[in-house]
Amino acid sequence: MLELSPGLRGALLGAAVSFAACSQGSPGGPMDSGPEELGCPVTFSHRPTMTASSVAVVGEWNGFDRSGQKLTAQSDGTWSGTVKVAPGTWAYAVVENGAEAPPAEATAIRYVDGKPWAAMRVPDCTKPLLSVAQGSIKNTRASAGAGRFEATLSVTGGEALTGTVRLPDGSSRPLTGAELQLADDARSAALVLQGLADGKYTVSLVGKNAKGEAGESLLLPFWVEAETFTFRDSPLYMLMIDRFRNGDPSNDVPGTGTGNAAFRGGDLQGVLQALKEGYFDGLSVKAIWLSPWQTQPSRSHVDDGVHAVSGYHGYWPVKAREVDPRFGGEAALTAVVQEAHRHGIRVVMDAVLNHVHADHEYFQDPAKKKWFRTGCLCGSSPECGWDNARLTCLFRDYMPDIDWTNNDAAAQFSDDMVWWMEHFDLDGIRVDAVKQVEDAAVIDLTGKVRERFETAGTEYYMFGETFTGDVGLIKHSIAPNALDGQLNFPLFFGVPEPVFARDDQGLQQVRSAVQGTLSDFGASPMVTFVGNHDVARFITKADPANRDRQGNQWDNLPGAPQGQVPYDRLFLAMASLMTTPGVPLIYYGDEYGEFGGADPDNRHLMNQAATYFPEQKNQLNRMQGLLKARAALRGLRRGPQQDLWCNEEPWGQGKGNLYAYARTDADPRQTAVVVLNLTGNTWTNVVLNFPTELKWPMGTLREHLSQTDKPFAGSTVTVDVPARGAVVLSLK
Repeated sequence: MLELSPGLRGALLGAAVSFAACSQGSPGGPMDSGPEELGCPVTFSHRPTMTASSVAVVGEWNGFDRSGQKLTAQSDGTWSGTVKVAPGTWAYAVVENGAEAPPAEATAIRYVDGKPWAAMRVPDCTKPLLSVAQGSIKNTRASAGAGRFEATLSVTGGEALTGTVRLPDGSSRPLTGAELQLADDARSAALVLQGLADGKYTVSLVGKNAKGEAGESLLLPFWVEAETFTFRDSPLYMLMIDRFRNGDPSNDVPGTGTGNAAFRGGDLQGVLQALKEGYFDGLSVKAIWLSPWQTQPSRSHVDDGVHAVSGYHGYWPVKAREVDPRFGGEAALTAVVQEAHRHGIRVVMDAVLNHVHADHEYFQDPAKKKWFRTGCLCGSSPECGWDNARLTCLFRDYMPDIDWTNNDAAAQFSDDMVWWMEHFDLDGIRVDAVKQVEDAAVIDLTGKVRERFETAGTEYYMFGETFTGDVGLIKHSIAPNALDGQLNFPLFFGVPEPVFARDDQGLQQVRSAVQGTLSDFGASPMVTFVGNHDVARFITKADPANRDRQGNQWDNLPGAPQGQVPYDRLFLAMASLMTTPGVPLIYYGDEYGEFGGADPDNRHLMNQAATYFPEQKNQLNRMQGLLKARAALRGLRRGPQQDLWCNEEPWGQGKGNLYAYARTDADPRQTAVVVLNLTGNTWTNVVLNFPTELKWPMGTLREHLSQTDKPFAGSTVTVDVPARGAVVLSLK
């Protein structure tokens, strides 16, 4: 995972690190590291990777002196000891028999003389330290309004403890004495909240010492809900704020830009209106990915000599911690998140970590010029390619590249993201242009987010965009100390267009690609999609009258789909997407069939219900039915896929036009069986034999898309599968 220097490979190396107050002893044995005032005790516990006669910790604090702090062998095979280190962030490594041990997963990276090392952050031991006792979190919900949250807290160096809780409506109140009780010895505390309504809560705790000095706060974010949420449970709805809905025309500011590359007036107030109207509820959407909302430049840019582009898309930030007034400002974002949480909807922020705009406040600060690179343009020469110079080249000459090897820059940009997450109570992060940033960008950010927000067991989903079919490059940034998942470009390149839009391949291609991606990425929650903001709209690819214009950006643009077939192709692609493993993406407008060519033509102002084409209205209705089925069946959301069969009929350059598979669950009534029909005719009397492990011997099946029931016996049923359609079956 780390790009570490030969010879001195600093990494976490499997060492457990713990911190204590200055008054505490050294559980791993005493070490000659000077008087207490020189630093705070940091205890290391390390299991060697080889037979070791000596193990030591070397770090930035002692110039990586290998004769420095040695660990002591313990009876359980580990080596441990305590080192005194001043508060701050330090690079370090563990040395076995005089050589650095093989690197493991670091949770932070720090550069020393241009070389990356694993890093640890040492808190100030003169102030109280708070943590959650392992295994003490209990989050239960007997019924609506009867949620209960319990935790045991470890307190080090504290004499008093206070706390607040942020409620689902966004308000906060102090914790009562009955809810937070500090033990008589002040070394632990009990937290109990009960009678909780559904929604998101955040407990914030602060300890104080005898001098009245406060330590770092401890956050405990948690949800009270009927079923613990995972991001696989919901489609991830991606919307561009400027193109979704204009909820407040008063914040519209005329700006430069050619055609669809200018600001169009969409704002966070429009998102808020949709939330209140239940638009996302109707799609069974419980997670929204918003385009970047940081303030954008007032000027536009002409890259091709003809067409001007503005920052309507949000990827040219000029402010670190400001919501663009054109998008509604801070109050609008706060209202969106609070309303989303009332509906049980998570909100994901788009993190731009590769670059800023030249007008950015940091780039304009002379003291921060070393935070950025201003060298060659990506693709401008053989020496400055998108791949061989991916970490250092500039997307555009007005987009300075963030230098994550600069520790000050790395700390500031990752801290800014944590600020956004905490200040607005966000639930996840999508990292833009992952392959263009150093590993430090991903590792430092995800490490800080997990340390700060995953304290009470709540999942904060962090995924990235590595725009490539290279599985290895995508997997490079997926790890316990990095991203949870990424956009699944290999699956996107192999399935939606060749199979569902063009009939170039058959359903055997879907079967192979799905199994391949499960093999490649394992249990990682990958984001699967048929389209996004960087590629032409799927329905345009599926429309013979317009597909040849899918690459057009400015002129001779594709028009509305011709006839019903493109909508059917889109629906079948969505049926496959929503019933196979992953976190399926809905790019705004694809739920009703929005059309468009290449960027920026794929970013139309979203059509609203009052002006839907008849085909669009029908498309939205059947998408709602499909997504309702997914929400109702846990197997469709979380279960492993079991292929039943896929026929061998020749189709395009491949095989298979009828495909049946199951998504299983321990509860047979939560298992689903899906059949896809790629042909233009209804396929009648399709025989399904249910394997024993499905536990479907007889009974009544519900077909969720047509809302019809059918009795069956002998683990066998016959069904009719609509043309370019699907059936989704469950045991009633």
